[in-house]
This record gives sequence, C-alpha cells and structure tokens, in this order.
Amino acid sequence: MKFEHFVANRYLKPRRDNLYVTLIGGISVVGVTVGVMAIVLVLSILNGFEREIKSRFIGFDSHIKIMKPHDEGITHWDEVVEKIRSEKSVVGVSPYVLQKAMITSSSGNHVTFVKGTTEETIVQVTTLEKSILHGKVDFSKQDSAFNGMLVGYSLSLQLDVNAQDTLTVISPAGVTSPFSMPIAKRFSASGVFKTDMYEYDNAYVFVGLSDAQDLFEMEDQITGIDVKLDHIDKSFDVRDRLAATLGEKYVVETWFDQHSDLYSAMKIEKWGSLVVLSLIILVAGFNIVSTLIMVVMQKTAEIGILKSMGASSNVVSGIFMRQGLIIGSIGILMGCLLGYGICVIQMQFSIIKMPQDIFFLDALPVELKWVDFFAIVIVAFCLCLFSTVYPARKAAKLLPVEALRS
Repeated sequence: MKFEHFVANRYLKPRRDNLYVTLIGGISVVGVTVGVMAIVLVLSILNGFEREIKSRFIGFDSHIKIMKPHDEGITHWDEVVEKIRSEKSVVGVSPYVLQKAMITSSSGNHVTFVKGTTEETIVQVTTLEKSILHGKVDFSKQDSAFNGMLVGYSLSLQLDVNAQDTLTVISPAGVTSPFSMPIAKRFSASGVFKTDMYEYDNAYVFVGLSDAQDLFEMEDQITGIDVKLDHIDKSFDVRDRLAATLGEKYVVETWFDQHSDLYSAMKIEKWGSLVVLSLIILVAGFNIVSTLIMVVMQKTAEIGILKSMGASSNVVSGIFMRQGLIIGSIGILMGCLLGYGICVIQMQFSIIKMPQDIFFLDALPVELKWVDFFAIVIVAFCLCLFSTVYPARKAAKLLPVEALRS
C-alpha cells in the first residue's frame, strides 16, 4: 500500500476526538450515494420510456422508407423492390400507397390516412398483426362482398365501427372541378388494431394495395416502399448504401430521420437529466470539502511532522485527495448498487404501476445500460476529485514550522 493511501485510511478511521468530522464524512457518503442512485434510476426510467416509444413507433413504421421527392409516385417499382431485396440486411419490403381521405360510417365521418399495402408484406415489415384487437389482417372480400379494411381502435370508437361493419372512403383524387364528383369506395372492417399510440389508432386505416391505387387514381404507381432490416442499428449504413444504389431520384430515410425531433428530444432529456442530477453529487462534494478542511485543521501538527520528516507538498496533497476519493468512491459504489437493485426489482416484479387510462403502459418501464453506468461513475468521480483540490492544496501549502507551532 502506498504511503499516501495508508495515511489517508488512518485519517478516515472514526475516533472519539473527531466524531463531528466522522459525521460530516458519513453525510458526504450518503449525499454521493443518493445522487448516484437518483441518476441511475432516472436514466434507467428514461431508457425504458425510450425503448417502449421506439418499439411502438418502429412496430408501426418501418426501419427505412424510400420515396420520390415532392410526393411523386414511384413507377416501375418492381425493379426498385428487387434492388432493395439484394441488400443482405433487408428482411422485409412492402410497397405502399399513402394518402388522406374521408372515411364515413352510419355514425359519422373522419379525415384519416389511408394506407394501401398487401397482407404478405405488411406482416413482414410491421408488427401490426400483433396489434389486432378484433378480426384479422385480411384485405380480400368479406361477407358483405366488400374488400377488407383495418381500422384503428380510437377511430373505430369515433365511428362506432365493429368487425364486418361497412365503411365508405371518399377520395379527393377525382375532384378536378367544382362540378366533378369525388371517388368513393366501400369497404368492410375486417379487423381493428390497437397500438396504444393515439396518433396511429386515431388516424390510420389499411386497405389492399390495388384498392388504394384505384381510390387515388394512381394506376400502377405507389407512394413509397417500407423496408425492414434484421437490426435497426444498421439503419444508417443501409440507408447510405441504398441511396447510392438507387440514385438521386429517390429519397431514402431511416426511422430516426423521420422522427428526428422526437429522437433528439429524448436524447436531450436523458443527458440533461444527468447534468441536473449531478448537482446533487456536487452538493455532496461540498460536504467532502468541509470534511477535508476540518481534517486539515485537526491534523495541522501531524502535517508539520510529515513535512519535517521529508514529505513533499505533493505527498501531503495526495493524502487528502485520496481521502476525498475514498469517501466519493464508497458513495459511488453504494449508489450504483442501490440504483441497480431497485431497477432489477422493478423489472422483475413491476412494483410501480401506471394508470393505463392515461399511459400506454401498465408498469413503469426500466432499462439498464452499462454505458450509462460508465458515464455516471466518470461524472461522479470527477466531481468528487474536484472537491478534494482546495483542501489538498491548503494542506500542501502549510509550512512545517508554522504547522508545528500550531
């Protein structure tokens, strides 16, 4: 054991003549522990919400979308699909038509997005099949002799629609003059889906690809192509390769590009929380400063003896810096262990529940990431190290003669 570390440990041992210093040191440990634990818990909860939001958005959307600029339709899209399928990371490709239209039932009407696709490809690219509340994914003719349509849960409540009920979609595509009539097409609700995301459940219906092309007079054109990868982390690399393959005629966007505001907000919220909650550790650092200053005042004579025996200013400074880092390290370790333990308990037993009528989750989501633990430990350690600088310099500047006189 190094000399500085040995002396620092000796100074930290509780003694009857310095109980007040011991108490302040204990409070410092508790402060660092609480601060680190709070950061671990908050970042883990934010990770959990980020995971749940991404899983729902990505489950409904695709990893990558390919479109034409200025909302142009894609012609000869079969060739484009083949080029996309040649990318080894691609596991699903779904051509689609997406336009706004009015949907009406016997109970009312609502302007919504109508997305046309195929039963086979929608299952490959999205998790919509797992979100079916009633009915199934089926765009073929139903009992009512009309083709099938999937309706969002919130929209079905507004229109009072159940499975096999008939709806009419009115498209603005046929309106070219004040005297022309819009195109209307009747469908049968083959299923109702519920993603627990209001912006989807209230604003989307799904129909067959050919039905959507007829409804919006797109002939053989499509609006875009949804692409699913074997792992979302490959999105940016695959995007760049597809953009190079398809050329400038096409716009290739990842899920992160399409939801950049949401993704940036989640990241800012997460790391902003780390900065704000680090203030708790900083406050605990002031207690470390107080503890070390009191130790310096109590050990002034001993510092003088050490210096008269040949100990350099760096050695004396190192003693008190190590003392502060020992206090901080104990607090950091305890904070990480407590935070980890609470997160594991929540993950296993879902102790903290959430009202499902307000949130889309039944329990508080938590996700532990080791990179967060590493960042927390580094930040906390640096703050504790910063807290030792002033007391250590104060001790190092003591002159042996003046220290012995005191």
